[in-house]
Amino acid sequence: MENTLLYCRIAPDGSIIHVGEKFAKLLNYTKFSSNKKFSEILTTDEKEQLNIDRIIFEKQRSGWQGEIKIINKEAQTIWLDLSMVPVMIKKDELELLIVCFNITERKKAQREVERLNIENSTEKINQQKIISSKIVENQENEQNRIAKEIHDGIGQMLTGLKFSLESINLEDKEKAAQKIEYLKKLSLDIIKGVRTATFNLMPPELSDHGIVSSLAKLTQELSKLTGKEILFYNKTDFNQRLDSLIEINIYRLTQEAINNAIKYAESSHIIVQLSHSDTLLSIIVDDNGKGFDIHAVDKKRNSESGMGLLFMKERIQYINGRVFIKSIPGEGTRITFNIPI
Repeated sequence: MENTLLYCRIAPDGSIIHVGEKFAKLLNYTKFSSNKKFSEILTTDEKEQLNIDRIIFEKQRSGWQGEIKIINKEAQTIWLDLSMVPVMIKKDELELLIVCFNITERKKAQREVERLNIENSTEKINQQKIISSKIVENQENEQNRIAKEIHDGIGQMLTGLKFSLESINLEDKEKAAQKIEYLKKLSLDIIKGVRTATFNLMPPELSDHGIVSSLAKLTQELSKLTGKEILFYNKTDFNQRLDSLIEINIYRLTQEAINNAIKYAESSHIIVQLSHSDTLLSIIVDDNGKGFDIHAVDKKRNSESGMGLLFMKERIQYINGRVFIKSIPGEGTRITFNIPI
């Protein structure tokens, strides 16, 4: 007990009766300090001494257990898990048995974990700020792109339509017929331009018919616009409506994955597969493009492709889902979205 436990015996007034050898060594306790109270050999910090004296005074009949911080003569901080047990020696003669465990290393480990958690939290907050600013920047760029598309494309075509209508001379039937045919084609181009612009903003199928119909429409329209073979398969005949927030995020995630396959992967074939179970909706986007090194792109957070993957991971978290990315350079990429339903 002398050499294995940190223990001592004290009187109810805090004076020392006996200190075990192991405890004495930890506290540098010698016969020269034998006239000191227990609190005085335990720590040099006056506030801690008063706290220990208070505990002894208030808990000498009931006992006490807890963690205390002490500072030894070398100004080292030591944490002890201390138990104080009242022991009746004779009638009306009380002693207090103190048994301690040195938990300094555990406390250091806890502080290190707390420090790392704070660092991770700070890093995550900074990362969120970067993401938020990038999202705002991308939204602004997208709005400017659509405004330019409407102004330069649809606006000019409408102006051309107006002037062409005003220039028709009904007396010259042959030229009038030619202009009318031209105006028919121009009208179709304007309709196509309007559909493309509105399609990029918010597909009406999403609010009217749900995610399956909107993904089918998305793949059809992008296939027409790009000339690539983009196919959609509803493998389990999923037909449920989901919360609007979940549906728009699923749509944007799939749209992002397809656009990445078109823009970066240089693929000619893209397949979108949807399947579900009782608790999970799964969407897989496969392409036959050039693939990429996932780890290398993931490290380049400031690059466009790196931020694209980061946005994808952040968006899927909004709906409590998970994303899995598998890519082989020269063979293609598979992106899987799993969303609880």
